[in-house]
Amino acid sequence: MTAITPTLAVANATWRLVLPILMAAAVLAFALAVLLITGDHRSGLERRLTGYGGPDPDAHDRPVHRGDQAFAETRLVQDMAEFTGRMAERVGMLNRVEQKLEQADLPIRPTEAIFFYLAGLFFVMISTALLIGVPPAVVVTLLAAIGPVAFLELRRHRRLRKFETQLPDILNLFAGSMRAGFSFAQALEAVAEEAPEPSRRELQRCFTESRLGRPIEDALEDSANRMHSVDLLWAVMAIRIQREVGGNLAELLDTVATTMTERERLKSEIVALTAEGRLSAWILGIFPPLFALVLFAVQPSYMQTLFTNTLGVLAVGVSIVMAVVGFFWLRKLMAIEV
Repeated sequence: MTAITPTLAVANATWRLVLPILMAAAVLAFALAVLLITGDHRSGLERRLTGYGGPDPDAHDRPVHRGDQAFAETRLVQDMAEFTGRMAERVGMLNRVEQKLEQADLPIRPTEAIFFYLAGLFFVMISTALLIGVPPAVVVTLLAAIGPVAFLELRRHRRLRKFETQLPDILNLFAGSMRAGFSFAQALEAVAEEAPEPSRRELQRCFTESRLGRPIEDALEDSANRMHSVDLLWAVMAIRIQREVGGNLAELLDTVATTMTERERLKSEIVALTAEGRLSAWILGIFPPLFALVLFAVQPSYMQTLFTNTLGVLAVGVSIVMAVVGFFWLRKLMAIEV
């Protein structure tokens, strides 16, 4: 106990010294970013030619509207979001964020999403560090960083899964429309009006692109890539082959839809049969850390040896690695591809 107390005192003194340095560095970085964004990046020739642009003589007499003032207030935020977007594009993050936002159907620009995400994490880190200290602030910041990403992935996964579930019915609607005498373009328009979300939005986008002169097959293929739908890619491939060799497209779409339905039924049966194994994987993965927390709360002196002794730390590390490997191994055994 006497050996631990000086260590804690040194750690507290270190954090008291590091915290102002981190805050000063964050403020300087923020100020530098503002200067880089709001600075005049024009060349000398552009600045000299600015006066020949013909300024509006009534600009000083024109009243300032509230909308113009609000736009001026948000201009800095927009410039900072664009600067963040340029930095994200350099590291290859902007396209991935844009794709995920589009798949999740979130009406926000990727540059704004990245900027407000980083700004929110910065605010959470500084505020929690000032209120409860740096070590808890790191944990809170990590949790705050995981939250929006998990929400985006959950919304994206649900929308993609819903699209896959609706696809056989959409193909059946296509086949029925073509049997009624519609052309493929007219069937696409009719199905786009009757389909539920998210298929409705994707088909309307494909129909709009086709009206602008793009081939329907290319628009559907882009939709399949955008929604990560292998089934729709197969359907588009079948449509391309039918356009080249001929045949009954309505019957072909019915066959593709029936195949997808049977595959989905077989996949549901496999999920039901492997439910026990997947539950075992979750239990075996969650039980060790929960049991360790219970022991740490009941007998802290008994668990303290694992963190103060070199052999104990090594045992904890090996146990964590083996638990993670076993969890993913069981998950992989239960994941049967159809």
